[in-house]
Amino acid sequence: MEWLVTILTGLALLVLLAPLLSLFLTFFVLVPLAHLLPHPAMVARASFTCPFSRRQVSAAFLTSPGSRAPSDVLSCSLFGDGEVRCKKGCLDLTESLWERRPVVARYALLADGEAFRA
Repeated sequence: MEWLVTILTGLALLVLLAPLLSLFLTFFVLVPLAHLLPHPAMVARASFTCPFSRRQVSAAFLTSPGSRAPSDVLSCSLFGDGEVRCKKGCLDLTESLWERRPVVARYALLADGEAFRA
């Protein structure tokens, strides 16, 4: 019967200490790791008139947060197979602009209904 009391005491202790352990792990391990890891690269798409081929194209650029210009052209509609075979001169002409996402929702619930925001 003593083993049952020991097991129940251990489970109760685990239930009480598990939230504290997860909180400790989050604040002292996961949060510093998130701030130290590099930002992932992102894909930005744009449609424009290519100054070299003089045709309307849609291109996907590889860019990273905080950089002023994209680092590579991933795809271009001028080349149907997905492989970009030009000199990628549009990289020198493009600019990456970064904006923070608004924290405010697109709509807010009010007393009389919903008010949509732009």
